[in-house]
Amino acid sequence: MTSNITLPDVRRVDAGLAVVDTVVVREPARQREVAETLLTADRPWNDGLLSDTVFLGTDGHTVLRYSQWTGEEALDGAAVRDPEPVERTVGVVSSVRHRLYRSAVPKEVPTPGIIVVVTFDTADAETGRRVVDALLDRHPATHPATMGTEFPEGMGGNHFHIALDGTQMVNWAEFTDELSHQRVVENQLRADDDVPRLIADTPGLTGRGFRRYLPHGTATPDGWVR
Repeated sequence: MTSNITLPDVRRVDAGLAVVDTVVVREPARQREVAETLLTADRPWNDGLLSDTVFLGTDGHTVLRYSQWTGEEALDGAAVRDPEPVERTVGVVSSVRHRLYRSAVPKEVPTPGIIVVVTFDTADAETGRRVVDALLDRHPATHPATMGTEFPEGMGGNHFHIALDGTQMVNWAEFTDELSHQRVVENQLRADDDVPRLIADTPGLTGRGFRRYLPHGTATPDGWVR
């Protein structure tokens, strides 16, 4: 990871839209090439684009782009990004528009070194909101502040996004490193623990697992930071 890469401020108040693009690369050796292609696609810089950060999946096969916009009107009026250069080198490209719904953030936020994206299919937007409310209001593993317990070591913010079309809910979770996330998986996300039970018992919700990402670069109006 390059230490001077600025991660997106997920809770910035002027961001009315977050676009999450996920790319699965056919050839892992071209993962960084695809990431660079995504970064350089931001020219000319569009009005209404607030931030654009590209991440490399620790699996070696995925690239993630998280773009913040002022809203859908800005995105729809932006210069069209030609997807062909990326699509020639990948097997799957998905792009989903989200809005941030709620966040859980510790009092002292550690410096994140890795982002974990946890994805759920949802029957509708209300399903996503319902499960997020339940997670944040009832479950100490996800929102310890409401339960009088401490956040797990190395965990930063958990930022829950709901897709505009109601088909997806995403937890954008910040951790210091892979080990700190793995400890949460092993100690608090076993099948019989509260959070997995809630997810399993929620109608209209299907878990799609998680992927871990390291920051690769950030596009700005003035250029790029890598």
